[in-house]
Amino acid sequence: MILAFVLKAPFISTIIIVFVLSILFFIMSFFIKKIDPMKKTPLWLIPFIMLVDGLNNFVKDTIGKRWKSYSPWFLTLVIFIFFANTSAIYLLDNPTGYLIITFTLAMCSFVIIQATGIISLGIGGYLHGFIEPNPVMLPMNIISEISLPISLSLRLFGNVLSGTIISILIKKSLGWFSIPFMPIINIIFDFAFSIIQVAVFVILSIIFTSQKIKDEEKIYSND
Repeated sequence: MILAFVLKAPFISTIIIVFVLSILFFIMSFFIKKIDPMKKTPLWLIPFIMLVDGLNNFVKDTIGKRWKSYSPWFLTLVIFIFFANTSAIYLLDNPTGYLIITFTLAMCSFVIIQATGIISLGIGGYLHGFIEPNPVMLPMNIISEISLPISLSLRLFGNVLSGTIISILIKKSLGWFSIPFMPIINIIFDFAFSIIQVAVFVILSIIFTSQKIKDEEKIYSND
């Protein structure tokens, strides 16, 4: 069964996306190292700078002094989910259109969120959080934590799947008349919705992580 899944389209698409992105950013790193910071920034680099700077600032404001440990992970999520959502443009099967992929991404965030709570609060403080504001809330707090990765994965999966279904319905209902409208439809569902889905997934992951950190540690420091 494992071999059968490995040969499935979403897994193959995921491997291709990860491989291509890894090679692309590895090559980009050589060009970035050669750029003189005292000279004008190349135009091709500006979008990447804006993305990294914007994400870093949000993570600093939300998570605080430990932001450097989290920004690389959240940036990885942003890049992968965006290219996975738009993979149909590159003639690949959409990985985030499969629940097993979105659940895996959500579980990765879930592990980081829980590990953050243990590191920041200590094991005692982390476990004590399950009986706040009083012990009666223990079952509800446990259910709330367990439902976190489920809600994250279903939200991303549902949005991607609904966009795909709507696109197919438009094509089927209009037939050949849909051809002039397809560029607009692709822009809306493949790019605009993809950006929104990436933002929702990553922002929620950052906020949930922040909720596990002590308030005094959320104060940003240059140290």
